[in-house]
Amino acid sequence: MSGARNTLNRPTSRMGAADRTSAVASSFVVADAGHCIGCKACELACFAVHSQTNGIGASVGTVSVPVVPKVYVVRAGDTYVPVQCRHCENAPCAHACPVQAIRQENGVVMIDEELCIGCTSCVLACPFGAIEVSTIYREGRVMTQPGLTDRAAHKPLPRTAAGKCDLCADTNGGQPACVEACPNDVLRLAIVESDLLPERRREVFFPHL
Repeated sequence: MSGARNTLNRPTSRMGAADRTSAVASSFVVADAGHCIGCKACELACFAVHSQTNGIGASVGTVSVPVVPKVYVVRAGDTYVPVQCRHCENAPCAHACPVQAIRQENGVVMIDEELCIGCTSCVLACPFGAIEVSTIYREGRVMTQPGLTDRAAHKPLPRTAAGKCDLCADTNGGQPACVEACPNDVLRLAIVESDLLPERRREVFFPHL
């Protein structure tokens, strides 16, 4: 039987990242802001899973670099809202990138950190404010940009690159780390098949409007 299918709930069986990104045309994490308590457990989980090359472990004493997650919890009055990439089908950030460091792989918009020049064009283009440019760390040390020097300090300038949610595509987990870590089930992975009609998308992703 043909037709669109979708789910916003946690799957009953664990699904690898490769299977998840190839099974759908578009997917992203959605948040029920009305139940977010601002604990930032999602931020810490995101940081930990993306900082394995920096030797970050499971205990507090292993953190030797600034906590820079790919999801951010912002506060507006008494309301907390997790801000994440929506993995747009016609991603404006990719169109804005002058060096083609942003690409789409099986519905997941990815940033190639090695190609990124930190120009912030993608930051300005993103309509959701989901992209941040930050200093790059490797094995707990700041990476420097060859040819750029702080004239006053006579030291090489740190290398920066854009970063955002990648649905944990390069990890071996099932759900994105933020979804698994949320204690209030605020975050959910929206899985959308390619034939989902526009009117159904609004019903699925904006049920209260």
